[in-house]
Amino acid sequence: MNLSLIKNRLTSPWFVLAIVLVTAAIIYSNIYHSPFVFDDTCQIVEKTSIRHLENYLSFEQLLKPRAIVDFTFALNYKFGKLNVFGYHLVNVLIHIINGFIVYFLSLTIFSRLPVFSDQPFNSSSSHLLTFSPSQQISFISLFSALIFIAHPIQTQAVTYTVQRYTSMAAMFYMTSVFFYLKARFVAQRTKLKAESKNDEGRRPVLLPLSFELSALYSLSILCGMLAFLSKQNTASLPGIILLVEYLFVDRTWQVWRRKIPWFAVAFTFWFFFVLYVSGFFGGSHEGGGVLEDVSKLMQETDTVGRWSYLCTQFNVLVIYIRLLFLPIGQNFDYMYPFKSSFFDGYTPLAFLFLMGVIGIGIWSIKKRPVIAFAIFWFFITLSVESSIIPIRDALFEHRLYLAMFSFAIVVACLVFYFLSNKRSWAIAVSGMLVLSLGTATYLRNNIWHDRIIFWSDVVSKNPMNHRAQNNLGEAFEEKGRIEDAIHQYFKALKIKPDYAYAHNRIGLVRTHQGNIKDAIYHYSEALRIDPEFADIHNNLGIAFRQQGRLGDAIRHYFKALKIKPDYAEVHNNLGIALAQQGKLKEAAGYYTQALQINPDMADAHHNLGSALYGQGKLKQAIAHFLDALRIKPDFAEAHNSLGAALYAKRKYSEAAGYFFEALRLKPGFIEAENNLKYALKAKKNLKRVHDRP
Repeated sequence: MNLSLIKNRLTSPWFVLAIVLVTAAIIYSNIYHSPFVFDDTCQIVEKTSIRHLENYLSFEQLLKPRAIVDFTFALNYKFGKLNVFGYHLVNVLIHIINGFIVYFLSLTIFSRLPVFSDQPFNSSSSHLLTFSPSQQISFISLFSALIFIAHPIQTQAVTYTVQRYTSMAAMFYMTSVFFYLKARFVAQRTKLKAESKNDEGRRPVLLPLSFELSALYSLSILCGMLAFLSKQNTASLPGIILLVEYLFVDRTWQVWRRKIPWFAVAFTFWFFFVLYVSGFFGGSHEGGGVLEDVSKLMQETDTVGRWSYLCTQFNVLVIYIRLLFLPIGQNFDYMYPFKSSFFDGYTPLAFLFLMGVIGIGIWSIKKRPVIAFAIFWFFITLSVESSIIPIRDALFEHRLYLAMFSFAIVVACLVFYFLSNKRSWAIAVSGMLVLSLGTATYLRNNIWHDRIIFWSDVVSKNPMNHRAQNNLGEAFEEKGRIEDAIHQYFKALKIKPDYAYAHNRIGLVRTHQGNIKDAIYHYSEALRIDPEFADIHNNLGIAFRQQGRLGDAIRHYFKALKIKPDYAEVHNNLGIALAQQGKLKEAAGYYTQALQINPDMADAHHNLGSALYGQGKLKQAIAHFLDALRIKPDFAEAHNSLGAALYAKRKYSEAAGYFFEALRLKPGFIEAENNLKYALKAKKNLKRVHDRP
């Protein structure tokens, strides 16, 4: 193929976007059947709010933390229920869109900022593949986008379904910066044109806000708001706006003196928007001082102090930098230990290293502004999660997703800087880097295919991770490997004796094995460790109910509801216990509440139908039995109960059909077998009556 044609295609925007799309599609082609893991369970599988799209159709509902992303999960659920394919597809599409945004944002930046001031674009090289400045900018931008797409660190924000929070937040964040830069550059061009027409050349030029500028600024503000509504780590956006304003627009004090009031107004609006979305004005704070209330909002956990968290983050930031340049030994759940003080471990050395990196950033502002921009982008975008805002977990790879932009543009620029006179080598090295990163990403995604492989990988890299040991046990339990599961749960308890989750899992296994006494012991231990654990109150209630201790069971169900009022399963279980006490009307009330929380709960429909049947309300009972079968067609007990209700209405033929189906689904179902005999006998007797002359 003609070299000139290759060069033109590599710098054609449409061809570039096609390369980004195909690259991402290939790299992430093996994730579409990967199961939900870890927080996917509570944020998607068990989150009843996403099962009703109408929960996200009001303006008020969308102005809640992470509501924008939850809306997309609700769309996934509406069209595919809990089929993982659709969730992964949307995540990959978002990642591709982010690759596009990285390309266009890089183009915008490099159009104003030379790669290095001491290394101008070289378009006079005698080598066959020479580039004009605009073509070189386009290729560096393409390479930046491909690194962003292909880097294996990105897997945790793409393959890990629930971290759509991270990738969508990054999408809106970068788009906001892009529109802001576009607006500022348009404003500058307009001002220069106006000044060139100014006769005296000295009179100040007052520019009207054009439609184009209004639209660009509005889009920047809107995308910034959507970013924060996707994930709160994007509160750092004003810092990036100040950074690009300083590096790309103007650095003179005279100009900044006029801009400061405007920034003050804009950032005050942003501050109040952040507080509003965080619930500060909704009565969620406890009424202390204003600063105290804001401080409480600025922490995820109170078990880690701000100073301890900051000292830990000095170390974590160094690990993040290492992972960007050398992504080996990746781990889904590092469970990185918190530092007790500044002099704990390597913290002083980590701090000095980071100060050195920041020093390089400051030193590079004039001669190497790309390096300066990348360094400050890295620290600013990580400032919310890696500073003084305590979060339960110190280190997670998905937090690097947005920061990856800085790494991508630096590496792309360095390749062209060091190979400035060998363009074909620059292209070859770029291609090899993307190929290596993409291969590593593809291989990394293979561990997500199976939960046992997934958690075994985590445990192999950190055997002292009690949470991973417990989760590996759950993976074994799902596959029916009960003894392996119990072994893992006890391993978790050996590492952390006061680990309530492991006691709870052992209790569940013992309950299923029929060892109720041992189950109650482990549930009680779990509650001793964590009395506010609603799941354990529920599980202990189930164990007591199986022992016939209905009073104790009901007591724990009520405790669970006090902790978590919208717990549909507990409402259903409480109804079962009340029904066993003969309180059918009260039981029906709790089944109804369970269905108000989760209308797709087949067990609650069946139980409510049974309660209504017991009260003689056959028509309503049949409706709920049918709802149970609509949700869960292979629900043998519901087939039997529906048959019983139809039998009571003397519809013997239809009843026999449902009894037969119950037996087909559950061979040996004695109750259904007996009911089928009665139905066939009644049908036969009815036929005799009809056949009499």
